[in-house]
Amino acid sequence: MDKKIIVSIITVVYNSSDSIENTITSVLNQTCKNIEYIIIDGGSTDGTLDIIKKYEKKIDYWVSEKDTGIYDAMNKGSRIATGDFINFLNADDVIYGKDTVEKVVEKIQNLNTTYYTRASIISDTVSWIYPPLEVKDYIKWLNLNLPNHQTMFFPKVFYKKFFYDLRLEIGADDDYKLFALKNTNLQFIDLIFVEFKRGGISSDHQNYKLLIQRIKESYIRNFKHKRWVRFIIDPFKLVLMFLVNVFFGEEKFLHFIKMIVRLKR
Repeated sequence: MDKKIIVSIITVVYNSSDSIENTITSVLNQTCKNIEYIIIDGGSTDGTLDIIKKYEKKIDYWVSEKDTGIYDAMNKGSRIATGDFINFLNADDVIYGKDTVEKVVEKIQNLNTTYYTRASIISDTVSWIYPPLEVKDYIKWLNLNLPNHQTMFFPKVFYKKFFYDLRLEIGADDDYKLFALKNTNLQFIDLIFVEFKRGGISSDHQNYKLLIQRIKESYIRNFKHKRWVRFIIDPFKLVLMFLVNVFFGEEKFLHFIKMIVRLKR
């Protein structure tokens, strides 16, 4: 495209002083200069703000104030953003390589398309590439899977119209991705964009209260998107994941998942 593409990268953070600097520098060190960098802090008290202020002259916009959670913060960021596309890069995650955003922008052909890439997913004991390198048909892959949220570039025509559903305290990002599938075309760019570190509530499958919340959210999400078959499938999967984690532990659970979907690394 002749037009210079501007990418708004939004980092949502709360009390992540151990990791936020790596996230910030992975954005600021990009060779692509058409980046609008936005940081939404939820009122950190652990030294995170000192690190943000260290780089504030290179950050286009940042704010620190209380919010109702990660998705409330993401909505704030998307309302502020002005880029042709937005990408959410949360604290603990880093962009994979200094020229990665530039490579993504070079592949963009349509301002109405949602683009997604690969993630290098890392835990304490297991890591893998997602989508797996073995996938050949990415249209078919999307029928059964959703991209990693941090690998996605949502166009302005989408992100200025759709926002995260705050009723979904754990999985509003899946709801957001499903709206993108319905309302934009999705196109795959074959490169690793982000190193995504597993952790936090989204990776905790041993907590019974979180299991109940996930099941509740699955009903809300599937009703919204009229995915009637998944009214049965999703709760079953969630209960199975909970039981495997409780009885066998996180490490064996991750190895089990890798074996089932044939992830290799």
